[in-house]
Amino acid sequence: MHTLLLLVCCALATTIAQEPDLAHGCTHGSCYPATGDLLVGREKNLKASSTCGLSRREPYCIVSHLQEEKKCFQCDSRRPYDPKYNTISHRIENVITTFRPDRKKCWWQSENGKSDVYVQLDLEAEFHFTHLIMTFKTFRPAALLIERSADFGLTWQVYRYFAYDCASVFPGISHGPLRKVDDVICESRYSDIEPSTEGEVIFRVLDPAIRIEDPYSPRIQNQLKITNLRVNFTRLHTLGDNLLDSRLEIKEKYYYAMYELVVRGNCFCYGHASECAPIEGIRDDIEGMVHGRCVCKHNTKGLNCELCDDFHNDQPWRPAEGRNTNACKKCNCNGHSNKCHFDMAVYLSTGNISGGVCDDCLHNTMGRNCETCKPFYYQDPARDIRDPRVCIACDCDPDGSVNNGMCDGHDDPSLGTIAGQCRCKVNVEGPRCDKCKSGFFGLNASDRLGCQPCKCDPRGTVSGSPQCDPVQGDCFCKRLVMGQSCNQCLPEHWALSHDASGCRGCDCDIGGAVDNQCSMESGQCRCRSHMVGRQCNQVESGHFFMALDHYLYEAELAKLSQVKADLEHQSGRLASWTGTGFARVPEGGILEFFITNIPYSMEYDVLIRYEPQMPRDWEEVRIKVVRPGPIPTSSPCGNTIPADDLLTVSLFVVLPQPVCLEKGVRYTLRLEFVRYADKNIIPSFSNANILIDSIALLPRYSSLEMFVAGDPASLTRKQSYERYRCHESAKSVSRPTLSDVCAKLITSMSAIINDGALPCQCDPQGSVSSECDVRGGQCHCKPNVIGRRCDKCAPATYGFGPSGCKLCECSQEGSRGRFCDVYTGQCPCLSGAFGQRCDGCQTGHWGFPNCRPCHCNGHAEECHQKTGACINCRSNTAGDKCEKCANGFYGNPVLGSGNQCRPCPCPDGPNSGRHFAASCYQDNHSRQVVCNCKQGYTGVRCEECAPGYYGNPSQPGGQCQPCRCNNNIDLSDPEACDRRTGECRKCLYNTEGPDCSMCKSGYFGDGSRRNCRKCTCNFLGTERSQCLSRDDCLCQRSTGQCQCLPRVTGLTCDHCAPNYWNLASGRGCEPCGCEPNNAYTSACNEFTGQCQCRDGFGGRTCRDCQENYWGDPRNQCRACDCDHRGIETSQCNRVTGHCACRQGVSGVRCDQCARGFSGTFPDCQPCHQCFGDWDRIVQDLAAKTKALAARSQEIQSTGLIGAYEKSFRELEEKLAQAQSIVNARNATAEATRLNYIERSRIGETTDTLNRLEGDLTAVQDSNYQASNELSTLEREARELNLTSKQLNQQLDILKNSNFLGAYDSIRASYNKSRDAEHRANQSTTDTPSTVSQSADTRKKTERLIAEKKDDFNRKNAANKRALSDLNAKAQGLDIKKINEKVCGAPGDVPCGESPCGGVGCRDDERRHCGGLNCNGAVAVAENALERSKHAEKELIKAMGEVEELFKQAQEAKDKAQAALKKASDTKKKVERSNNDLRDLIKQIRGFLMQEGADPDSIEAVASRVLELSIPASPQQIKHLADEIKDRVRSLSNVDAILEQTQDDVRKAEKLLMEAKKARNKADKAKNTADSVKQALDDARKAQTAAEKAIQRAKDDIGMTENRLIQSETSASEKDLNEAMDKLGDLGRQIEALKAKRANNSMVATQAEETANMAQDKANEAKQILDGELSDKYRTVQDLVGRKANAVQDAKRKAERLRDDAKQLLKDAQDKLQRLAELEKDYEENQKTLEGKARQLDGLEDKMKAILASINKQIQIYNTCQ
Repeated sequence: MHTLLLLVCCALATTIAQEPDLAHGCTHGSCYPATGDLLVGREKNLKASSTCGLSRREPYCIVSHLQEEKKCFQCDSRRPYDPKYNTISHRIENVITTFRPDRKKCWWQSENGKSDVYVQLDLEAEFHFTHLIMTFKTFRPAALLIERSADFGLTWQVYRYFAYDCASVFPGISHGPLRKVDDVICESRYSDIEPSTEGEVIFRVLDPAIRIEDPYSPRIQNQLKITNLRVNFTRLHTLGDNLLDSRLEIKEKYYYAMYELVVRGNCFCYGHASECAPIEGIRDDIEGMVHGRCVCKHNTKGLNCELCDDFHNDQPWRPAEGRNTNACKKCNCNGHSNKCHFDMAVYLSTGNISGGVCDDCLHNTMGRNCETCKPFYYQDPARDIRDPRVCIACDCDPDGSVNNGMCDGHDDPSLGTIAGQCRCKVNVEGPRCDKCKSGFFGLNASDRLGCQPCKCDPRGTVSGSPQCDPVQGDCFCKRLVMGQSCNQCLPEHWALSHDASGCRGCDCDIGGAVDNQCSMESGQCRCRSHMVGRQCNQVESGHFFMALDHYLYEAELAKLSQVKADLEHQSGRLASWTGTGFARVPEGGILEFFITNIPYSMEYDVLIRYEPQMPRDWEEVRIKVVRPGPIPTSSPCGNTIPADDLLTVSLFVVLPQPVCLEKGVRYTLRLEFVRYADKNIIPSFSNANILIDSIALLPRYSSLEMFVAGDPASLTRKQSYERYRCHESAKSVSRPTLSDVCAKLITSMSAIINDGALPCQCDPQGSVSSECDVRGGQCHCKPNVIGRRCDKCAPATYGFGPSGCKLCECSQEGSRGRFCDVYTGQCPCLSGAFGQRCDGCQTGHWGFPNCRPCHCNGHAEECHQKTGACINCRSNTAGDKCEKCANGFYGNPVLGSGNQCRPCPCPDGPNSGRHFAASCYQDNHSRQVVCNCKQGYTGVRCEECAPGYYGNPSQPGGQCQPCRCNNNIDLSDPEACDRRTGECRKCLYNTEGPDCSMCKSGYFGDGSRRNCRKCTCNFLGTERSQCLSRDDCLCQRSTGQCQCLPRVTGLTCDHCAPNYWNLASGRGCEPCGCEPNNAYTSACNEFTGQCQCRDGFGGRTCRDCQENYWGDPRNQCRACDCDHRGIETSQCNRVTGHCACRQGVSGVRCDQCARGFSGTFPDCQPCHQCFGDWDRIVQDLAAKTKALAARSQEIQSTGLIGAYEKSFRELEEKLAQAQSIVNARNATAEATRLNYIERSRIGETTDTLNRLEGDLTAVQDSNYQASNELSTLEREARELNLTSKQLNQQLDILKNSNFLGAYDSIRASYNKSRDAEHRANQSTTDTPSTVSQSADTRKKTERLIAEKKDDFNRKNAANKRALSDLNAKAQGLDIKKINEKVCGAPGDVPCGESPCGGVGCRDDERRHCGGLNCNGAVAVAENALERSKHAEKELIKAMGEVEELFKQAQEAKDKAQAALKKASDTKKKVERSNNDLRDLIKQIRGFLMQEGADPDSIEAVASRVLELSIPASPQQIKHLADEIKDRVRSLSNVDAILEQTQDDVRKAEKLLMEAKKARNKADKAKNTADSVKQALDDARKAQTAAEKAIQRAKDDIGMTENRLIQSETSASEKDLNEAMDKLGDLGRQIEALKAKRANNSMVATQAEETANMAQDKANEAKQILDGELSDKYRTVQDLVGRKANAVQDAKRKAERLRDDAKQLLKDAQDKLQRLAELEKDYEENQKTLEGKARQLDGLEDKMKAILASINKQIQIYNTCQ
């Protein structure tokens, strides 16, 4: 005990030494309260999970001598310990130190035989915990652990493990030594079985052996901080007899008993307090108690001084550290606030200087330090920032200033702000921003710019000024402009512009436009139909405006009694008539014109066109207008009198008086030529007549509004019409050219009269086009066609059609006149004349007018009228007189010859389909018919196709056609194309194909044009698959494009793409790769790839230093400093600068002899051969020494075990690999793979040994071949002497690899034939030549052989020695032991004698290893594999059973849901019935409460009641009726009935409330069931793969039970009978669920058995694999080690699975027990509901009786008189 106290004192001294000096207090640094025993005063906060005698008196015994009998005592802790009255109480508060003299007589003691016990201290605040001391009365625990919580028990961390055997009790926990203060290790020094009493366990939070650099670091402070401390005792020390005997008497000796527990510490104040005070509710009069509330300093607050004090948040809160108090700093709010908070973002932004942010700033201030004024206030420059009146309100118009009237808050020249200045919106000005700028208007708060710009159109405003009214925004417009923005013209104006008036007048045509309104933008007027143009003064295409005489009526078409005379138009003479001619009217004749097309109601002038036939004018002509009836006075012509329609005048061109005609009325204008002259005065003219051409109706201008409106414009138009005599233009037939003024006025008149323009309607056959003359509408007629519409033939023409009309051309000699029939053209012939024109002889004659017979040899009846040539010769004859045979015939057809024309047999006659001759004749001598074949035919009878043609003329309809070979064959060659099919066979000019239209392969162009050229592809740039040889490549046949290699371009693939090079590689061009910063451009030389480097850079890509320099070009390049005598090349290493030394020379500059060479540089000679041998030995020893030194250094730095960390890591990796194999579902496949790998490695090892033996033999053989190497070198040297042809070919290839070589190749090709002989001679005669170069090469080779001979000999000797060593090692290898460990037998006997096989045993050329009763690793692995497969099958079977259980649970779930739905429907139905009943009761009550109800209302109520259906049988109704009668007789009055009814209603309402309470109780049961469901869900998360299926079944059980409970709860509102039936069903379903639970338990048991089996297999595998194998062979050891670790992990996992399964089974049983309790509660609730239902039934019977009584009374009232 003395030793223990000394140890404690030392520990406390060490701890105190590491704590800060407290002498200075809290003023100059951190301060801490004094430490003490935290248990003092906290008896109630100390608890133990097990204490003997709490519920009853319990016996216990102590272990003394084995020879003596055991001593037993009693423990009764039901009352506290008392030294006099209750000394056998052993509660946990007995362990608190009291320093009483009898303290050894009281202790704490646990229950007998209980291993898992804990003692826990719960503190009311955070405390510093320094160390713990426990003194035991009995054996110290065999295992315990100390853990703490810093968050009041939410989370726990382990301080230290203590165990007698740490490896078995706490596997995976480090055994030490302790390296850091917060390491978690397991110690054994306090867990020994001795001493048997007063043994101590000491734990110090900060081990004094570990130096603590910073005791104020968060890691150290967190290690000391606790709110809860717990000591877990996990294993008892026993003498072993409890393992042999399980009686209770044995367990009475083993328990935990503790004399004293000391927990030293102090309240945790983070260095901001030196003392602590009691927390509220804690006594402060307990001596020695360590209180938990810090008395904070340094401007801090909180239970543990963990917060800064109010208004001290300018710095972040931090613990005090040493001499630094880290006191909280007061906030700076400039006197405008007394509250603030800390903001880390602000703190970081100020560079960790200030983080305080003021809250609730006063005096209209704001900001982090209340240093600025609020918006809409500004800082008075004359006042200090701390002045309460420093902020003054802004005086800005909110409508015109930005931010709703906010001004500049302070003066800041850098920002250009002035305190109090208003910031106006863009279009606002003024000190207060209260008026719009010039050119703007409408100050508005919602306008982002303040005012709107004046939208004045500069074209329409005076002087183009943008000024406008500042309020309304009205602009100042020009004279002809209007609108707020002056952007619109006045009506009848357009073209807003910068003119003085602003707009122009529309000037719409008075007739073409509807009115004078036009578009303001374009000036377009509103036109009448088919009028176009801006002013509507033009007509559409295909339309015209009429002439004044447009409405013309021809006299020849009028009704008259005389024959009309048609006159033809003679060329050269102007026509004096219109239409087809005149009508000759005699004296007394009458002409009637029918007028039906008056377009406009107005006055018309009547124009008469005629040609006088008499010398004087007619004396009397009567003109009468015949109207269809009287004229209405309301019509336009209402003022016309009958006298106006009857005129008697001398004949004038224009009648002196106009005629008023109306639109749409049919008129007849009658002209009666009464008398030409007085007979008495001129008697000689007896047959006077006149030629009347036509009459025309001329619109009278004075009848139109456009001339007589009275305005200046109409007056001007009238004056112009009269001045230019526009009316006179219509009088003559030949119309004169109109002036522009008249044309415009007549156009307007036409548009008004016809309401627009008139369509041309040109006849499509008689007119050239659909267009007509705009003035008058005359169409452009075809020849001999007349009429405005070109719709009839002119006189003396006929045949109106698409080509016009034809002239009659009547013969003057044979016809009676010049006119012919207008349709047939037949002229009227004289006697003896024939033909259409009367100009020919009759048939069979010719020579008009002297006609003669035709002479045609009897082969024709007609001949030409003028020449006499026969027409239509018969009998296959031809000629003018039919005197010869026609083509295709031969013979003599002359009349009288007796011969005739016969068909030519070529081969058949004409019209046979097989006649191929142009003509034929009969030879006078041979009398044979000779055929003159057509082109393309040949043969005696033209029966064959000529060369160049094909076909089958022998068949009917067959013919010969030219061969379609695109002129690429020899037409004289009969085999150039097939004569039958036409297929081209001998294509010329490098073409091919069935029609010789394609160029041959290797050629390109257009074969049809005979321009195929050979492909000229560059061999180096073309795909090799496209080239048959260097000069023969394929290309695209149409364009000649060769198929280029990647990044090669050009038609012939002769160039690299931009930024690419090395066409000569034959694999395509490569990227230039020029360094962009070191090269001028990204392009490089196309042939060499050299980039254009900037100064100071070199290399092909400019990434290196320039030539003969080294270094990093990005930093500095240095010149190569090499001794030229010892280098191979002048270029040193571009990175290191090391020179490239020749053999035997070394050094950075190549200026000294190398190792293994002697002499004075540069004369370095190789050392003797023995140097190489000794040098190799010395180098090996040096390497080993260096490795040993590194090994010792590693051990020195890492410790003894540090050197094996790599091995440990490898073992951990192997364990992880084994763990993954066990966890994976395809464990069997992994085991098979490892087995296969193991076998493969064994086979590879054997093969390696065999190869080593073969290598030894090969090396030995190589010694004999060494002497042949010199001769081989000589032979290789001779092979270097190539022939001249081979050298030329190689030279050609090399030349083509760059541009110079390409140029040389072109020149060499040109001079090749000329220089061949000369070069051949030079190769033998000149020096140097090929032969002399070969001799020089041979000499160099011999010299190299001599120089390298010694080196070769040395290397050969070294190789021999190495082979000897390998041979010795190979001889020492023994495969027997390895084979025995792997296969189970040494393997040195044949297969028949060794069933386990081995290296030397093969069956059917396959290695055999392992087998039955073999103990090798292979057999063990195979057995493990089989067992794994068996376990997998068992698991699959169990999973199937679980799935079946899940299906059954799902079915139960579905049934429960159906029951719930049905119950809900019934509930709704009952509620509706109850509502109807309540409504009826209310109505009846209201009715009965009325004082005087009329009979009609009573009858209506009775009918409503009688409509209700009574759920009863007729017998029940009759029985009820009898009872009702009895009740009615006993009734004295209605009031009593009403009172009784009211009481029953109140009872019903009371029962209803009780039913609702019962339903609420059922809802609580439902909530409890929901909590059970949640617990089941939580348990499901902890299960592994095997238990997941079981958990799903349990979830389904819980869900089903939940549904059942809901169903039963809702069913409480149903009828009693339905509830009882459902209760029975639910009971049966619960029994089914219990059965399923039993099945689940059985499945869990099976899973546990499977886990035990897996554990047994794992142990078995572990025993098999833990053999001598790991000590013999390292490779096999690694494999077997991984398997052993995997099996161990599998064992541990199986144990965990078994424990989890047990725990889950226990949880399931608990849940089922809870469900049984809920079921019991439900039954009780159901009984209550049944009682309520019975009460409701009684009330319902009473209600029925009352209703019957009421009905009876109603009937009585109805019968009252």
